[in-house]
Amino acid sequence: MADKTFTQALNDLQNAASEIGKQATTLEDSLKLFELGMKEAEFCRKILDEADQKITVYEKEASDA
Repeated sequence: MADKTFTQALNDLQNAASEIGKQATTLEDSLKLFELGMKEAEFCRKILDEADQKITVYEKEASDA
C-alpha cells in the first residue's frame, strides 16, 4: 500500500463503504470490505497525521523567524 496515494486510499475506503451498504452484499463480503476499509482508513489517518506534524513544524519555524 506504500505506493498508494491519499486520494486513492480515500476512494477505496468510500467504495468499500458503498458496497457494504448494498443489500446484495453477503456478510462474508461485508466483513472483507470492512477490513479493507479499516486498513484504508488507517493509511489515510497516518498521512493526515504526518501532514499535521509538518504544518506544526512550519508554523513554529515561521513564528520563530
